[in-house]
Amino acid sequence: MKPILHLTILFFCAFIIQSCQSGSSANSSSGANADIRASGSGSDTYLEYTSVTTGKRMSANMLMKMYISHTGKLRNEMYMATGGGKPSLLMEGIADENNPTQSILIDDSAKTYSVHKNDTSVTNQDDNILTKHTTYIVNKIGNETIQGLNCVHGQIIKTTNLSGVQSFLNGTDTTDIWSTKDIPIPAALVKGFSKSMGIAYTGGVADKLVQMDCVGFPVRFQMHGKDASMLMNLTKISHDNFPTSLFAVPAGYKQTEGM
Repeated sequence: MKPILHLTILFFCAFIIQSCQSGSSANSSSGANADIRASGSGSDTYLEYTSVTTGKRMSANMLMKMYISHTGKLRNEMYMATGGGKPSLLMEGIADENNPTQSILIDDSAKTYSVHKNDTSVTNQDDNILTKHTTYIVNKIGNETIQGLNCVHGQIIKTTNLSGVQSFLNGTDTTDIWSTKDIPIPAALVKGFSKSMGIAYTGGVADKLVQMDCVGFPVRFQMHGKDASMLMNLTKISHDNFPTSLFAVPAGYKQTEGM
């Protein structure tokens, strides 16, 4: 379970840090199909997502909390929701727009942290063997209103075709992204899609999404693959002033090679 959580946190750290465009104001209250209205006041932004993942080997209901500082720092917390009880914290990640090639994962239970590099090298992402045997189709499905937010719906169809012992990786994955610029984003985070989005795709895919204006915060994120499916929805927006300590590794935590 943890490797999947790590990838999810790292992907969204990179996705938000490197793909945001400035927006205007948020619309409206809570619930997957209701309008979301931003509450509170302050220079920083809080977003809350819920997700459901189902697959051959796992099934999970997750809660993700995202704290975005006006200075360009990001904190991401992932929780597991079980039954009707209080969600339990599984992992935390922090990132900084001023150092976009690095994300840090924090394990409070072990009081440790690990540093992960988000490689933005075109050579690394566009010339590896897996990418050479993968094709992408990127389409703009249209402009849609999701939970009261104006979104651009983009779709990515990824097909991998390898031979020999690597053929177990073959298959077609479909990702749908509904992105909005209606949520204000601090000036420090105003950037186009980066090659580091190659955690999942090549730089060419990111460029096409930008051309389609499918940029900003994801309001809905849906993935379908041969082994698993995930649906993530934005369910809460609020504004506040967060302490700088929220975006730092706690004192006394030890660095590890990986978790």
